Amino acid sequence: LVTNPGFPNLHVIAVHFPIVCVLIAPFLDLGCLFFRRSMWLDRTATFLYVVGTVGAGAAYLTGERAAETLVNLSPAAESAIADHESFAGLTLVALAVVSLARFTVSWLSRDDRRIRIGFFRLAAIPIALAALLLVAVTADRGGHLVYGHGLGVGEKSRVETGE
Repeated sequence: LVTNPGFPNLHVIAVHFPIVCVLIAPFLDLGCLFFRRSMWLDRTATFLYVVGTVGAGAAYLTGERAAETLVNLSPAAESAIADHESFAGLTLVALAVVSLARFTVSWLSRDDRRIRIGFFRLAAIPIALAALLLVAVTADRGGHLVYGHGLGVGEKSRVETGE
């Protein structure tokens, strides 16, 4: 199933960083509503969204490569992989929209000394929360691949043969 059980593929490493970024960023966004003199909250939230989105793109690509290395899968495992990949694609699109909205907010307020509350900022928050929900569902589906189907956990793991 894998060649090196200690380091099965890059997806294992790439997937966790963007999760942390997009988990923290909405809290900073909410902080912008209350601490309007703290411009660092706005800039940090934008940075985390953008870096999290780029990281999610890397996680998506490494996940595709990891899936290509899997062999002898049961139909249930193949279906679970397709489900996880679908949610990952939706998550990546949602994060790209959030990043674009937050970058727009930061760009429009680049010369301000106080955080302005406007349309893009208010629109970005519910979109970010929806993206965060997609991250959670995608992560759950990925966890099910590892813990439910035993995929990507090493040579001694349970390998589904579909027989």
